[in-house]
Amino acid sequence: AAYAVTFFTPHTGHIWSLIDNQVVDAFEIVLALGCLARARTRRPRRSVALVLGLGLLAWALGDIVWTLESSPSAPSLAEGFYLVFYPLASLALVLLVRSQVRHIKPSTWLDAAMAGLGAAAICALFASNTIVDSIRGSAASVTVNLAYPIGDLILLALAIGAVTIVPRHPARLLIFAAGCVLMAIGDTVYLNQSSAGTYHVGTLLDLTRPAAMLALSGSVWLRSSRSAPRSAVFERAPRALILGLVSVACFVILVLGNVERVNTVALALAAATLLARAARMALSLREQRTLHDARRHQAVTDELTGLSNRRQFLDELERALDTSSDKDPDARKLALLLIDLDHFKEINDSFGHQTGDALLRQIGPRIHQVVRHEDLVARLGGDEFTVLLYGADAYEATTVARRISTLLEEPIDVETVSLHVGASIGIALAPEHARRAEDLLRCADIAMYRAKKERGSFDVYEASLDDEGDRSALIEDLRAAMTEGSLALHYQPEVDLQSGQVVTVEAFLRWPHPTLGLIPPEHLLVLAEESGLVHSLAAWVFEEAISDCAKWWHGGHQVAVAVNLLATDLLDSSLPRRVSELLVQANLPPRALVLEITEGMIMADLTRSKRVIQKLTETGIVVSIDDFGTGFSSLSHLNDLAVGELKLDRTFTSRLQVEAAGDRDEGIVRSIIQLGHALGLRVVAEGIERLGFVGVLAALGCDSGQGFAIQAPCRAAEIDFAGLGESRSVAASH
Repeated sequence: AAYAVTFFTPHTGHIWSLIDNQVVDAFEIVLALGCLARARTRRPRRSVALVLGLGLLAWALGDIVWTLESSPSAPSLAEGFYLVFYPLASLALVLLVRSQVRHIKPSTWLDAAMAGLGAAAICALFASNTIVDSIRGSAASVTVNLAYPIGDLILLALAIGAVTIVPRHPARLLIFAAGCVLMAIGDTVYLNQSSAGTYHVGTLLDLTRPAAMLALSGSVWLRSSRSAPRSAVFERAPRALILGLVSVACFVILVLGNVERVNTVALALAAATLLARAARMALSLREQRTLHDARRHQAVTDELTGLSNRRQFLDELERALDTSSDKDPDARKLALLLIDLDHFKEINDSFGHQTGDALLRQIGPRIHQVVRHEDLVARLGGDEFTVLLYGADAYEATTVARRISTLLEEPIDVETVSLHVGASIGIALAPEHARRAEDLLRCADIAMYRAKKERGSFDVYEASLDDEGDRSALIEDLRAAMTEGSLALHYQPEVDLQSGQVVTVEAFLRWPHPTLGLIPPEHLLVLAEESGLVHSLAAWVFEEAISDCAKWWHGGHQVAVAVNLLATDLLDSSLPRRVSELLVQANLPPRALVLEITEGMIMADLTRSKRVIQKLTETGIVVSIDDFGTGFSSLSHLNDLAVGELKLDRTFTSRLQVEAAGDRDEGIVRSIIQLGHALGLRVVAEGIERLGFVGVLAALGCDSGQGFAIQAPCRAAEIDFAGLGESRSVAASH
C-alpha cells in the first residue's frame, strides 16, 4: 500500500530508488520467508507453502542480484533466479489442486485443458506478435526472453484450468489464480509498452508484480472454512461460464484467422481448445450412455440379491410368450417356477431383518446351481423367487423344482448361526396352462399355495386338480390307464465311460393324458397314493421294466434295467422275494435289475431300510443310491449299507460343465468318486450335457454316466445300444 502511494507523489532521486529497489526486494523476501515459515507448521498443504516459498525466494533473489548489478549482461545472473520461479509456482498450483481434489475424472481433465488452452489462446492473441518483434540478441538472450512469456502462459493456463477442476472454488485457490492472472496481464502490458517505447518507470504497472506475489503468498495462509452446502448447479456455474467464454473466444479467433492476419500461436491454441471441446462432448455422450445403462440395470435388478426384479421378470416373460415361434414347438414351451420360502417370517422375527436379508442373498446362488445359464432367476419381492425355464416341459420343470427344494433344505450359514429354510414351489407351463404373463404367474401362485397347504415341496398347476370332482375323474382316468396300458415307461441309457458300452438303462414313468397332456410323475404318484393305487402302480412298473429288459437280453443286449423305488417299497420286507420272482419268470439273472433309492428314503427308517437292502444284495440285485450328495446321511451310515452303486447328483456334474468351473468343484467330484471306490461301490454320474465332458469324468475315475448328451429318455424300442461308439469310447478312455 505504501508502495502504491508513492506513485501519486513525486518519485525521483535516491528516495524513489530505495523504495523501488531495496524496499520491494525486502518485501519479496518477507513474503518468501513467510511461506517457508508456514511450511514448518503441522498443517495441511505444507508442501504447497514450501514449494511456493522457494519459488518466491528465487524471484526475490533475482531482484536482489539485478539491483546489485550495475550493468547486467544479457542474459544476466538474475535471469536464472527469475526462471526458477515459474516451474516452482506451477508445481505449487498443482499441489494445491491435488490437496482439494483427490480423484479427477477424465471429463474434468478435459474441462481444465479447455479452460487453460483457451485462456492461453486469448493471451497469445494480444501478446504473441509483440513478443516476436521484441526478441533481439544472441541465442541465449532469445531463449531467456521467450521463457518469460511462455512461463506466464503456462501459469495462466494452469490457474484457469485449476478453477474448473476444483468444484467449490476455495478462497486460497481463487487468490492464487488471481495472482497468476495479475502477473500475466502485467507482463503482457509491460511487453507491449516496452515494444512500443511507451513504458515509464513509476506507473501502476510496476505494482502488478508485487501485488501478484502478495496474492500467491497469501493463498497459503488462508484457513479452511466450512461453507454452507451449495447445489450442484451453483457449483457448475463458474466452470460452465469459463468454458463457454473460452469456447466462443477461440471460435472468434479462428474466424479472424480467415479474415486478417492472426499469429500462429493463438490459432494453434484456439484450435487445440476446440478439439478438446469436441473430445469433451464425445466423452459426455459416452458417460451419459454409461449412466443410462447403469440406471437401467438398477431399474431391472433387485438391490438386495442382485437378481432380476419383478419388472424385468414380467417384461421377459411377456417377451418370451409374444415372440415364441409357432414353427418350433419346443421353442414355445416355457415353465414358470414360483418359489416361496417356508418359515422365513419366523427367522426374521427371531434373528432380525439383517440376518433375514443375509439369508435371502444366498438363495439366488443356490438356485443358479440347478438351472441353465440362459434360464432367468428373479426375486419378486419379500421371500418370493421365481425361475423361468425356456423350452422345458413338465418333467424337466419338476426335476428342477425337486433339486431346488433339496438344495434349499440344506442348512444355510449366516454369520454365526446355521438356518434351515425350506420352500414351496408352484409350477405353471406355457402354453398348456396360460398364454399371458399375468395368467401364467397366477397359475404358478395357485400351485404354490397348494404345495404349501399339502406340505409338499412343489406342485404343478392343473385346473382339474383344483376341483375335487375333476380330481376324482382324474383318478378314474389313472385306473383306466393302468388297465388299458396308457401308461408308458421311457428309458435312458447309462454307459461305461471306459468302454463306451451301455451297461444299464433307467426307467422313467410317463402318463400322456389324452386331454391334459403329460402328467408329471410326482402328480401321478400323489393321485395313486390318494386312490390306493400306489402299490398296483409300483407292481406295474416292475413288471413292465423287467419284461422290456428280458426282450433286450434275448436280443443280445445284456444290460440291466434301473427302477426307482417308492419309500413304501423300501420298508416292505417282502420286496426282495417279489422282485426275485419276477426275475425268475422273465428268465433273467439278479444282476439284470438295479433298484434306485434316495438318502431321504433310507433315513426315514434306517433300521428297516438296512434290513431290506441287505436282503436285496444277498439275492444278487444291485441297490443304488440316487442323487447322492444332496441328502443328510452320514458316511458311517453309508459304510453300513449293503449298496453297490452311487449315482452322483447332477448338481455336482453341472458345475464342472461350465467355463467358470474351478479346482474346488473338480476336487469335490474326485473325492466322492474316490470315496465310492474306497467302499467298493460303482460311481455313476448323472446330468452329462456335453459329450466332451465324458473324458473329464473318465479321467477323474468315474465308472459310468448318463445324460442328454449320451441319449435322451425314449421308448424301449428306440434305445441306441451302440453307446458312445468306438471312436468316442477311445476319446473317453483318454
